[in-house]
Amino acid sequence: MSQVQQRLYITAQWITQYSQCIEAPLQRIDGDLIAPATMPIIFWQEFDIPWLEPYKPYIHGSQNFSYVTPIREGMVLDCELALSKVERKAGRQGGLTLFTHTLTCTCDGESVVTAETVLIRVGNEH
Repeated sequence: MSQVQQRLYITAQWITQYSQCIEAPLQRIDGDLIAPATMPIIFWQEFDIPWLEPYKPYIHGSQNFSYVTPIREGMVLDCELALSKVERKAGRQGGLTLFTHTLTCTCDGESVVTAETVLIRVGNEH
């Protein structure tokens, strides 16, 4: 369907700031800081996502992460955010639109993490 791409540089400072925000302990592997498992949720801030209307409210429906290897400081991630499904359903307070997204991140061509996220918009308009 729709997709956008972004290259992200993972710094120790970025990992530290995110860890502090979610009150997660800093962890290391072989001396390198590793990102908390949920850090890819903030990668969305780096994308211009044309299919989501910026001033409409969205509810976070679900999210899951599938890691091949941890995200470490110093990694350069090539990330692709794709809209993989749009569903319309009836809800108690009107129509619901469910937007399923897949975020795929690689480093040097090797898979690092895939995250699936469902955002829900309430209302009958498209």
